[in-house]
Amino acid sequence: MKPAHSAFMIRRRLLLSVLPALSALALAGCSGNSAPGGVPTTDATLAKSNLARVPSSAVAASALLAATDANNAFAVDLYGQVLKAPGVSAHNVLTSPISASLALTMTMAGANGQTASEMAAALHIDPSASDSIYAGQNALTQAFDARAAAAFANDSQNPKLDPSADDYQLQVVNSIWGEQTYTWEAPFLDNLAENYGTGVYQEDFVHDFEPARAAINSWVSDYTKDKISDLLPEKSLDTRTRMVLVNALHLKMPWQRKFEENATKVDSFTRGDGSVVSVDFMTQDEDCKYADESDAQVIAVPLANRELSVVIVMPHVGVSLADYEAKLAVHAGALAVPTDSAQIGLSLPKTNFASPSFSLGDALKALGVTQAFDVNQADFSGLCAHPPNGEHLFLEDVFQKATLSMQEGGVEAAAGTAAVVSGEGAAAPAPQKLKIDRPFVISIVDVPSGAVLMLGHIQDPTESGS
Repeated sequence: MKPAHSAFMIRRRLLLSVLPALSALALAGCSGNSAPGGVPTTDATLAKSNLARVPSSAVAASALLAATDANNAFAVDLYGQVLKAPGVSAHNVLTSPISASLALTMTMAGANGQTASEMAAALHIDPSASDSIYAGQNALTQAFDARAAAAFANDSQNPKLDPSADDYQLQVVNSIWGEQTYTWEAPFLDNLAENYGTGVYQEDFVHDFEPARAAINSWVSDYTKDKISDLLPEKSLDTRTRMVLVNALHLKMPWQRKFEENATKVDSFTRGDGSVVSVDFMTQDEDCKYADESDAQVIAVPLANRELSVVIVMPHVGVSLADYEAKLAVHAGALAVPTDSAQIGLSLPKTNFASPSFSLGDALKALGVTQAFDVNQADFSGLCAHPPNGEHLFLEDVFQKATLSMQEGGVEAAAGTAAVVSGEGAAAPAPQKLKIDRPFVISIVDVPSGAVLMLGHIQDPTESGS
């Protein structure tokens, strides 16, 4: 059995073992000015189903595993498309596929027909069991929410440590912001409440989209501890905006074994273009999960409690990063913890990187999500079956922003994703073609009186008569 495949099977068994132990999270109220989780961010009314969030213990293990597999397959596809954008691969790149997947599955919950089919295909969701993806995402995010508390509880029992709860955080939250004149469909609101723990904040996008943009950005900043600011850039919303579906992720966790600051030293790092730069390297001898594959070395550095690991993959000399990434697959070493261990003298560069807010629109279109972006063809009737003024809903864009910091004490990462749904008046139908190319009757009528002034027919338009 190949090491990556073995790690994949171990991951599946671990997921099965922790699922029954997870408990339901506290829910936000049905109205008022609190975001899910209780952080005050807006005065907007929250339109929310009365249904409670489904506890993870009530979710079938198969749904959680299917969601994980779909998310990872989408991760590889999305990353590959992001790298194809001009000039991107030559610089640092950081995506959060799970954040994108959560925002997009919430959006897909309001899609129908071909629009839903295209989104499901791009997200690697089995169309015959598409409803289970929502339950699986629900169980997965509740599993994430349990990680930090478990790690803090474990380290608190170690007399050599003096842990602070502030250093043990992993939170994945969702929010939806909708135009206040819309009536959002009950099944959609039920899905949000049961599987995403949220509702729809009613905002006045038509007249005050800038304050709404500020409120959304503030919400994301609050939930990422100010690591993600301005997720929605200027001009990303306008008077056509009707809904913004948002996911925010924040991780802060110590290493299982912290790097000693006095062991950090400056050394050379060769960049992709061959130039050399001086970098602070954290160093320690570590018993790590490690694999030497045919084209790369893979090491997993565990975070506190070993439920999360940072996987580092360095291609062998002679194998470019671009060549390695071009062959990246869902069960590659980069996406799994190796099964074997080795004593490693690790030197890891300190990193502190924040991506700009960037669009995932072109990447999603390349993955086959085309109808959702088409103002005339998109079918989001599951969001609102009868939009005001005969408007038509479509996906305007999807924005993401991410940060990563690796220091001696641990890792901090954050991401935000926002799917922007716009509405426009239905496009005028194409004119019916009528070519008068056969003999025809003609009359001239006085409209007020109805009197016919002239009546005849034309057999030959070229005939001029006498």
